[in-house]
This record gives sequence, C-alpha cells and structure tokens, in this order.
Amino acid sequence: MQLANGDRGFENVELGVIGKKKKVPRRVIHFASGETMEEYSTDEEEDEQEKKDLLPPVDPTTLTWGPYLWFHMLRVATSTLSVCDFLGEKIASVLGISTPKYQYAIDEYYRMKKEEEEEEQENKLSEEAERQHQEQQNKAQAEAPVQTDQPESTTSFQHFSKSSEEDPCISAV
Repeated sequence: MQLANGDRGFENVELGVIGKKKKVPRRVIHFASGETMEEYSTDEEEDEQEKKDLLPPVDPTTLTWGPYLWFHMLRVATSTLSVCDFLGEKIASVLGISTPKYQYAIDEYYRMKKEEEEEEQENKLSEEAERQHQEQQNKAQAEAPVQTDQPESTTSFQHFSKSSEEDPCISAV
C-alpha cells in the first residue's frame, strides 16, 4: 500500500508460522508400568517418509513369478510376526511374566525408606516437645519464689533404748 507522499502504510503481519504442521509422534511406546513414551521423527526421516509415499503402489497381479512369490512371502511373514507379537504379549501378561523380576525388592526398599523417614520425623517431633517441656519447667522455676529461709527445727532427737531380751542380736554384743 503506497500513500501519496511515498510512505508505506501499516502491513498485516500474522503471528505464528503458517503452513507448519503439528508434529505427530512417529510411534507411542506403552510400558508395563503404565507409562508411555512418544517417539518423534526428525526432519530427515519425514523427508524420507514423503519420498516413500511418492512411490507408486505395486500391483501383485502384474509381477512375474519370482517377485510375486517374494511379495506374498513377505506379506505372510510380517502378518505372522505381528500376530505372534500380539499373542506373546497377551500370554505374558496373563502369566505375570511382564512384571519386573525383583519388584518385591524394590517395594521393600521404598517401604523401609518411608519407615525411616517417618521415624526420623517422629524423633524430631519428640525432641521438639521435650525441649519445649524443659523450657516451660525452666520458666516455672524462674518465676517461683526462691526460699532462702530454713524452717525452724522443732523436732528433738530422742534416744530409744531396747532391752537385750527383746533383740537377740544386741545381747550377743
């Protein structure tokens, strides 16, 4: 847009990248623990994938005997492998083989660690309570009046004598 005096006017600018498609994970890996991991392809792999997509599909009816047999062998092998992989995964989960071998040791470690932390926390709380109790006792003793007077002595010592007939130990002396 040109104005009469040669200055350019405002231009419309779009924010963001136009034409950039959202990255879709190449594959998603599911672990037995329930976690998932997404694997993204690189730009080079995407370019190769686009080139592969540009190849025309092969019609098996137009192939000669060698490539025809090779095509069907590969198709049978890949489908058999995928079926075996699926069944193996299901059988392993039914038999419990997919669980970690030493999971009990891992669970025991975390249980012991949690108990130690709880015991440590309990010790800190008991020490804090004991310290507060000592402070309260010290305050109470500081606030209490200190007695410097000694009580009067009203008791007198009396001498009791026993006869030797009553106590056989004394007669032996």
